[in-house]
Amino acid sequence: MTNTVKIDEKNIATIDMTIESSVAKEAYERTLKAYGQNVNIAGFRKGKAPNNVVEKYVGAERIKAEVIDRLFPMEFQKVVDENKLNIAFRPTIENVDFELGSDLKVKATVELKPEVKIGKYKDVEVKYEEFKNPDDALDKELEMTQKRFSKLEKVDRASTDKDTVVFDFEGYIGKVGEEKIEHGDAKNYSLDLSNSNFIPGFAEGLVGHSAGDEFVIDVKFPEDYHEDKLKGAPAQFKIKLHEVKERTLPELNDELAKKAGKDSLEALKEDIKKYLETMAKNQNERIKSDAIFENVLANTEIKIQDTMLDREYQAIMEEARHQAIQQGQNFDKLVEAEGKENVEKRFREEAEKRIKNSLIVEKIASEAELKIEQKDIMEHINQMAAMYGMAPVQLFEELRKNPNAFAAISQQITANKVNEFLLNNNTFIAK
Repeated sequence: MTNTVKIDEKNIATIDMTIESSVAKEAYERTLKAYGQNVNIAGFRKGKAPNNVVEKYVGAERIKAEVIDRLFPMEFQKVVDENKLNIAFRPTIENVDFELGSDLKVKATVELKPEVKIGKYKDVEVKYEEFKNPDDALDKELEMTQKRFSKLEKVDRASTDKDTVVFDFEGYIGKVGEEKIEHGDAKNYSLDLSNSNFIPGFAEGLVGHSAGDEFVIDVKFPEDYHEDKLKGAPAQFKIKLHEVKERTLPELNDELAKKAGKDSLEALKEDIKKYLETMAKNQNERIKSDAIFENVLANTEIKIQDTMLDREYQAIMEEARHQAIQQGQNFDKLVEAEGKENVEKRFREEAEKRIKNSLIVEKIASEAELKIEQKDIMEHINQMAAMYGMAPVQLFEELRKNPNAFAAISQQITANKVNEFLLNNNTFIAK
C-alpha cells in the first residue's frame, strides 16, 4: 500500500490510499466465496453455485462495498501509525476507485487534534490557598451527631426561628383571593424554620405564631426566579398553622456516642478528628491539583478548530438536557429562563475547557510515558462496582454492552495518573 497525506490549516488530513490490486482482488474473491457459502440461489444447492452466478445474484457493487468495509479500517490505521496522526474524529471516505485488476484507490478525510504547545509542568513551585478546618469544626460535627438523634416535640407556645412548624398554605400573586400560584399550596406541610428553602421572607413570616393561628404572609419573589411570571412579583400566602415543634438535643455523653456506634464520647471525638483531618487532606489535594493544572493551562498554547468545539458543545447540551429530564424539568424552559445567549456562552466555555484539559492530559501522559495496564482497569472497575453495590463481574458484563465504556474508563485512569504525576513532581507552597 502507498499513501499520501496532506493536512490543511483547519487540521483536516486528506489521505490518498492505494491498495495493491492483488490485495484487493484477494479480498474480493474471499468475500465472494463467503457469500457463495451462505446464500440460497434457485437451482443450486447451498454453497454450490458458481462464483459468476453468486456475483450476479449478490451484485458486484455490494461485494466491493463489503471489501472496502473490511480493508479500509486496517489500511487506515497503518496510515495513522506511519504518519503519527492524532485523530480527533472518525474518518470519512470521500471517493473510491475500485476496478478488479487495478489498484484500489481510496480518498479519505479525517479531522486531527490540534497541536499542543505545553508549558512547563515539572519542577514548578505552585502557590495554593490551603484549606484548614475551622476552629469549631469538632463542635459542629458533635452537634450534627446530636441532631441525628434529636427528637421533635410539640410545644404550646409561639414559634421561634429554631422550631419546626406544620401548616397549610395557599399562595396568590398579588393579594389573597387574586390569581393563585400554580403548585403554590399544600396541606400539613412541615418546615424547619432554621433551614428553609422557601423564598426570602416566607420562613420569617412563620415566626411568632402559635398552633391554631390563621394569618397572611407578604413576600416578593426574587428577580432571578426561574419562572418568568413570578420574577420580582409581590405575593401573599394564606397560612393555617397546626403545630409548633421544638427540637430537643440529647446530652453529649457516652450514651450518645454508643448510639453513634462508638464505645465512648472520647472515641467519638477521636473518630471525628480523624475524619476532619482526612477531609482537609483530600480538600488540599484537590486544591493543589487545580492549582498546578491551572498553571499548566495558562502556559499552554492550543488552537482548537471550530468543528471540535461544536461537537463538544452539542455533547454538553445533550448532557444538560438528559439531566433536566431525569430531574423532571423542562430543559427548554430552563434555557429560556437563563437566556439562550447566556447558556450558549456558558456551554461553549465549558466545551473549550474540557477539550483543552483532555488534550493537556493526553500530552503529559504521552511525554511522561504513563501507561495503562490491565490491573489499572480492573482496580477501577472494582471501585466502581463497590460504589454501585454490584459484583465486579456483573459490572464488567454491563460495561461490555457499551462500546464507549472502556474508552471512558481509560480516559479517567489516564487523568488520575497525570494528576498523581503532577502532584509528585512539583512543589506546593501554601499561601
